[in-house]
Amino acid sequence: MYYVPRMYMVKKSLPNLLSLSVCIIIALIIFGCKNTSPSSNSTLTTTHLGFYHWQTNLDVSTKETQYLDSLSIGRCYVKFFDVDWDFQKQQATPHASLEVSTTLPDTIQIVPTVFITNRTFQHIPNTEIEMLSGRIAGKILEQCKNFPTHNIRLIQIDCDWSLSTKAAYFSFLKSLQDQLSDKDIQLSATIRLHQIKYVNKTGIPPVAKGLLMFYNMGEVGNPKTINSILDLTIAKKYTASLDQYPLPLDLGLPLFQWGVLFRNGKMIQLINQLQDTELADTTRFVAASPLQWKVLKDTYLNGLFLYEGDLIRLERVTKKELLAAAELLQPYFSGKEFDLLFYHLEESVLANFSVADLKEIEQAFIK
Repeated sequence: MYYVPRMYMVKKSLPNLLSLSVCIIIALIIFGCKNTSPSSNSTLTTTHLGFYHWQTNLDVSTKETQYLDSLSIGRCYVKFFDVDWDFQKQQATPHASLEVSTTLPDTIQIVPTVFITNRTFQHIPNTEIEMLSGRIAGKILEQCKNFPTHNIRLIQIDCDWSLSTKAAYFSFLKSLQDQLSDKDIQLSATIRLHQIKYVNKTGIPPVAKGLLMFYNMGEVGNPKTINSILDLTIAKKYTASLDQYPLPLDLGLPLFQWGVLFRNGKMIQLINQLQDTELADTTRFVAASPLQWKVLKDTYLNGLFLYEGDLIRLERVTKKELLAAAELLQPYFSGKEFDLLFYHLEESVLANFSVADLKEIEQAFIK
């Protein structure tokens, strides 16, 4: 019911009744509008913009710094090192350790990130998992000394675990959290779309929260694939149960592009950040389709030797596609507080997206 103030005494005449009716309508509009505004108990969507830094040398350029400042970036997930299984030594071994040339402002929260290959957990004996977690915790904390003014409260582990490695990987995460318990540091784990859809089989990692990697969702090695980086037709098959996933989720979106090199119908390798302008020499390349080029003669491309007949599929993501991804995901993140990360911080990647582009993508989540 709406309260209508008594503005004057009503006489039983038609003009006054009409005046009263007008007052009632105005009051209904005024009070009705107040009721449609968010109440103090409403939960608003809150995003914390951030970037992944995935290079082995942290050397933030002036352009990258300006980009971070313009977006008021508050998070940077920095890859500290990789871990892979060394078959010769028969042990898990760190690789590509981070070198720090320039630090980040202490206004940006740093989240140390470690990539661990799935085959590490396929081969490591159960008796060595606790030792591995101790070594990794020690190495992370040692590298944290490169950021003495940053208060690090979260560490992320990136591993595409499988059914056969689930037990070993989850055991590792529990042990790693125990190693960090006295440091007041929590764990995050990356989550792939298939681990969302088949959660009953793949399990839920024992961490404080996950980060949904909303990219690399197609079969990159399939010659018939159009874009393995972002394919919303595929994504829609996996997001139906996203709102039922029991872990709080952050979100990662792709900005990168690459060329996929095929030889005799088989994928040879990826050529990171390949631009179509690098394939414009018609004496060496010919467009076989809008995003596929054929190599006309033996040649070099970015230091890579190509053979006549090789095929290169160029894969990239546009702002339009990222906005469509945001529209698809927005209902699942509505009313939540989460990190919205872009992969990744590098001048050649940022060149394809303006600050306004990324702000527009962020706003698509805040409706």
